[in-house]
Amino acid sequence: MRDYIIRRVLGMIPLILIVMIVSFGIFSLVPNPFAALIENPRIKKADIQRLIKAWGFDLPWYLRFFKWFSGVIRGDWGPSLLYPGSTARDVIARRLPVTMRVMGLELLVSLVIALPIGIISAVKQYSMTDYVVTVFSFLGMSMPSFWLGLMMMMLFSVVLKRPSGVPLLPAGGIITPGLEQAPFWVKLGDRAQYLVMPVFVLSFLSIGYYARYMRSSMLEVVRQDYIRTARAKGVPERSVINKHALRNAMIPIVTLIALSVPGIVGGAAITETIFNIPGMGSLIIQAEIKADYPTAMIGLMLSSVLVIVFNLVADIVYAWVDPRIKYS
Repeated sequence: MRDYIIRRVLGMIPLILIVMIVSFGIFSLVPNPFAALIENPRIKKADIQRLIKAWGFDLPWYLRFFKWFSGVIRGDWGPSLLYPGSTARDVIARRLPVTMRVMGLELLVSLVIALPIGIISAVKQYSMTDYVVTVFSFLGMSMPSFWLGLMMMMLFSVVLKRPSGVPLLPAGGIITPGLEQAPFWVKLGDRAQYLVMPVFVLSFLSIGYYARYMRSSMLEVVRQDYIRTARAKGVPERSVINKHALRNAMIPIVTLIALSVPGIVGGAAITETIFNIPGMGSLIIQAEIKADYPTAMIGLMLSSVLVIVFNLVADIVYAWVDPRIKYS
C-alpha cells in the first residue's frame, strides 16, 4: 500500500502541472484585463504599460505562466483586480471558509439522509416506500436550484414572519450587520439561521442523486449469489444487508463522494448568488468575467488539486471497504 501511494503521489505532480498549464493557456486567449483601461483617457499610457510589464503581459503566455507559477510557489499569488488593494491570497482566504461551511454542511446533510433512504428503497423494492423515495429523488434531481431558492426566500423571508414582524429566516448574507464582534455563541446562532435555506436547497438537490446511486448499487449487490447463500444459511437479514451487501455497494458511492468533496472548495455559484453568500463559487465566476487572472487561476488550481487528491483517497478507501482489493 505504501509503495502504491508513493507512486500515485509522484504521478499527481506532473498531472497537476499539466492541468495548470492548459488552464492558464485557455485563460490567455481572453484579452488582457487592461484593455478597458487603455480606452480611459484619464489614465496615463505609461501607467498602463507599467502594469502590463509588472503582470508579464508583454511576454508570451508560456513565459507568463512560469512567472506566475514561480510566484505561486513563493506564496505570491498576485493582486486581485476585483478588489483593488487586496491580493488574490487575501480574497480567497476570506471567501474559502464561507464556502466550506455551506458546502460541508450540504454534503454532510445529504449523505446522512440519502444513504439510508437509498438502502431502504433497495431492500423494499417496488413497495410504497420505494415509490415515495423514487418520486422524491427525481424531484430533487430535476428541481432548478435558482427556482427552489427563490421560492424558499418568498416563503420564509416574505410570507412567514415572527411575532415581532421580523422575517422567519434572513433572505441572504452570512451574518447580521453589527454582530461581527459579538461573542462566539451569539455569532454561531446568528450564522446558523443564514445557513438554513442555502444548505436546504443544495441538500435537496444532492439527496436525489445520492439516493438513486445508493439504491442502484444495493440492488446490484443483493442479487449476487453470495447474498443468496448467506440468506440460505440462515444469516439474519440485518447482517446480510449491513455486513455483506452494504460494504460492496459502497464502492461506487465512495467514488461519487470523493468527486463531490472538491465542490466544498469550488462552491455553488448559482446558490451563492441567489442568497448573496460571498463564497468561492461566485468569486470564481466574477473573476473570470472581470479577467482577474490571479484569483481565477488560484480557485481553479485548488479545485483541480482536490479532484486529483480525492481520487487517490477514494482508491485507498476502496481497500478498507472491500478487503479483497489489494494494491501492490
